[in-house]
Amino acid sequence: MLVTPFRAAALLALLSLTACGPDKDKAVQAPLVRTAIVGDAGAAPIRYTGVIRSRTESDLGFRVGGKVVQRLVDPGQTVRRGQPLMRLDATDLQLAAGASRDQLRSAQAQAAQATAEEARQRRLLDAGAVSRSAYDLTLANAQSAQAAVAAARSGAGQAENQAGYGTLFADADGVVTEVMAQPGQVVAAGTVVARLARAGSREAAVAVPETQLAGLPRNGQAFLYGSETPISAQLREVAGVADPLTRTFDARFVLNRSDLPLGSTVTVELPRATTAELQVPLTALHDRGAGPGVWVVRGDQVRFRPVKVVRLGEEAASIEAGSLASGDRIVTLGAHLLRDGERVRTTAAAAVRP
Repeated sequence: MLVTPFRAAALLALLSLTACGPDKDKAVQAPLVRTAIVGDAGAAPIRYTGVIRSRTESDLGFRVGGKVVQRLVDPGQTVRRGQPLMRLDATDLQLAAGASRDQLRSAQAQAAQATAEEARQRRLLDAGAVSRSAYDLTLANAQSAQAAVAAARSGAGQAENQAGYGTLFADADGVVTEVMAQPGQVVAAGTVVARLARAGSREAAVAVPETQLAGLPRNGQAFLYGSETPISAQLREVAGVADPLTRTFDARFVLNRSDLPLGSTVTVELPRATTAELQVPLTALHDRGAGPGVWVVRGDQVRFRPVKVVRLGEEAASIEAGSLASGDRIVTLGAHLLRDGERVRTTAAAAVRP
């Protein structure tokens, strides 16, 4: 048979289409999905990083205003109760105390004169030489003078106390963590000039996210940075208001050691509460019309498994543990494109934990 050029070109095109058919089928690959392994929620402890603090930290300040003339301590110095920390210029305070003492002596002199006058008027009253009203006026003056003496005595005592307030003393044993005033600085009454961390128990101050605040365990253990020695930690208090910037709550854990360095880094480990629930990402849930479920990967195939959702969170859903088990691999991205029994390609899996 004579093969014309037209017939030869048609035959070559048919052979090319026949040869390309299998290669095109091979080019169709299984869908790529992202997976994760459902982990045991109680396996890994909850960890918070914070700092070592004293249970009581006092902001110290003078009870009177004045000019600082002496600073007697440095930050980090250990002090004893009653030890002087700073001094103010006491000139004005001593002058005020002296003026109060002079006022007291003046009031006492006036009271003595008024008392003597009252005694004379009483003798004249008994003799009928003065009227009752004149004596009552003298008696009132004597009583007023005595009250003035009492007031002057109180004022003198207050002035003496203020003269003593010119020296700032440590109100407890502890460590001076910060000094905020220097000699030559004029401070007002109540201005914080030093911070004292009292001796005694140490605490770990950590920030707890508001999503983990409910059911926070009360007992755990702490580790100093670079140390593997566990320290017993017990929850003492949680702040009632969240930090406006970080939206976390300040929590204090009491440590059973009092020799820990203040300000050092500490990690608090708390056990996760045993629960009958597991958590899966919201992207893993898929509803085909008969209720929610997840795609479980077995080998290179997926099977749809119904689950019962207990509650929904911002990023995860809590489901009953009976529908899934720890170690199951589930599809977390691409669930709406799958069919039951379909072969898939998976990415690296990570454990899903609350």
